Amino acid sequence: MWLALTLLLILTVAIVGLVVAWRLRQTPALCQPQQYDAAPQPGTFAVRALEVMPPLVRETPVLEAQSPAWREAMGQAGLKLRRAGVRHVVFVHGTFVGHDPTLLLSALEGPLSALGPGLMPSLQRLSKLPSDRVLRDLGNYTPEYVSLFQKALGGDIPTTRFVWSSANNHVARLRAAVELLRLLATSDLGSKRALLLGHSHGGQVLALLTQLVYPARTAEALWQAVRDAGEPTEVLQDMARKVARSRLDIATFGMPPRYGWATGRQCRVLHVINHRGTEPRGSTVAGVLHTENGDYVHQWGIAGSDIPPGSAKERELAARLDAILGVGYDVKAWLQHVQHGARVPRDGFSYLVDYGDRGTGALPNCLATCFGHGVYTSYDTMLFNARLLADHFYR
Repeated sequence: MWLALTLLLILTVAIVGLVVAWRLRQTPALCQPQQYDAAPQPGTFAVRALEVMPPLVRETPVLEAQSPAWREAMGQAGLKLRRAGVRHVVFVHGTFVGHDPTLLLSALEGPLSALGPGLMPSLQRLSKLPSDRVLRDLGNYTPEYVSLFQKALGGDIPTTRFVWSSANNHVARLRAAVELLRLLATSDLGSKRALLLGHSHGGQVLALLTQLVYPARTAEALWQAVRDAGEPTEVLQDMARKVARSRLDIATFGMPPRYGWATGRQCRVLHVINHRGTEPRGSTVAGVLHTENGDYVHQWGIAGSDIPPGSAKERELAARLDAILGVGYDVKAWLQHVQHGARVPRDGFSYLVDYGDRGTGALPNCLATCFGHGVYTSYDTMLFNARLLADHFYR
């Protein structure tokens, strides 16, 4: 009898052990920030040639002014999106081109809101105007760009320009991810797809969005940070569960590799990087005046490059976020990371594309190209980017 009981006990322990091991294998690992000293894994990137496309009339960036060939090519991309069930396209800009890059308006939000409910939105729109008027489509998604994109795809897929503060720190990007979550939760996607495009640190906003939407890969500390930022976490978690039923196709353009991604069956991620050559490594400063290596901001915007928030509360919150998102502000760490010249993010698939913006004359072209970082949002590359996304996600 004792032998039978012993065997039964051993069998029970073995079964419990197998169940625990199986569950551990089924539980995805938590998102981890980018490591810069490791080489990219084979099969995670490819060199993509810049194909010759019908030109776009920049002087009149409206659909009616474009050639039949350009309109036909964009229409074909739109057809692929519709057939795949895409029901919303969202453009997310990067750092310093938003409505409150210095967070001055946020610091005065209480007094400004007391003067009238419409004052704060009006000031935010006014603050966004300089980047739209001065930079136009250089590293910035303009309203005209987004409108042309929607009409060129066929006009029946809603296309939104998501504007956020664009301040250069963890907390600002987390707040933006929360607002983007609200936008998607009210888009009535159901089980359909959303295509999300992020330029520069707009990609970090999208990475944080995935961490909020897919809780199996999310550290509890991230939701605690959302709570500490004054957001209603229970309501937001309900929104996250709603968005999780949709399919998210995400493309980043020139996003410095930093945050971890919660990708999976419902969420696919593609990265597009302006890069010269076949070796997936960047150069620190060599050739920067003529952007010889491609996108230099992609290399400089990595961990350690943040600007600390102005308030003591947000600085403390940003410091706690370092533990799950990687170091925010640390010049010494930043210099060490830059030396590795990392190009390929660990999560998702990457295309290294030479966008052809390398300087050829005697005069430097780094400012005109925003150090190779401004080409992705240009009208001239709209068709190429649309075709690239359609072929990759919806072939």
